[in-house]
Amino acid sequence: MMLDCFLLSSVIIAAGVLVYKYYFIEWSWRTVYVLTTLLNGFLSVMQVLLIKGVTFGLSPFIFALGDDVFADFIAGIQFLPTMIMMVHLCPTGSEGASYAMFTTVNNCAIVVASALSSSVLLGIWDVSKETMASGDLSGMIKLTLFTTALQSSGLLFITLLPNTIDELKSLQTDSLSGSKVGGSIFLAITILSVIYVISVNLLNVVAPGWAGES
Repeated sequence: MMLDCFLLSSVIIAAGVLVYKYYFIEWSWRTVYVLTTLLNGFLSVMQVLLIKGVTFGLSPFIFALGDDVFADFIAGIQFLPTMIMMVHLCPTGSEGASYAMFTTVNNCAIVVASALSSSVLLGIWDVSKETMASGDLSGMIKLTLFTTALQSSGLLFITLLPNTIDELKSLQTDSLSGSKVGGSIFLAITILSVIYVISVNLLNVVAPGWAGES
């Protein structure tokens, strides 16, 4: 079952990549990211319907699966412009170090988001198993709306994203390019993120439920 889901996810992501290549390649990167982020936010809000049991005649599993499928499709659309930007940001001769940096940031973001979810967000509203079993789903609905707002908040920084390859190349001649201060801040955030994740995971092992989750 897990293998089937993985294969389906890979096919859907590949379909998203092809759609970008043949239909959106001429679009500006900002437009692509704005539209895909808004669509992803809409799909996230649809989880509220799933929580309330409104699935338009579909089984809850199929309804939830559809959300995951579209999320993978959106990730596929965003994949190519991300790779294009990465390629043009790599200094000649430092491709390996650049790849390591990009993957480190991406992996840190994933695990930090998971750690924050378990250690901080679950304590804001009561989403314990007992509360939901009693029929009180208000906490889950509020948490869903809040996380939707968080994942859409990247649009506040959309002006930092270059529109085209030419704008991206111009960043390499910017006065802040190669800044030691910026590099130090980047390293500090990355290292602190890793330390935070390790700390949260250790607490989850030695003191289950320390963050108030059930």
